[in-house]
Amino acid sequence: MKRGYTISYGSTDSILLVNSLGRIRKLYTPFRVKVEEETEDLKKGTYVYVEEVACTPEDKLIFITNTGAYLHSSFRIVASF
Repeated sequence: MKRGYTISYGSTDSILLVNSLGRIRKLYTPFRVKVEEETEDLKKGTYVYVEEVACTPEDKLIFITNTGAYLHSSFRIVASF
């Protein structure tokens, strides 16, 4: 699914969303996301809260929930600008 924004690491408690017009929105944890890729612990279509944000040495964004750590691409963020 094509997203209408890009996501960047802000800190362990926030991310930055930039839309196609260049507007920036900072989201602080906990924020709600929709599961797009089913895992052993998460069912597709359910909503979970991201409690913490991390970044790997390869600059991959990790969302930490109460069930574990997952790549941000496994989720969809619903945000308005």
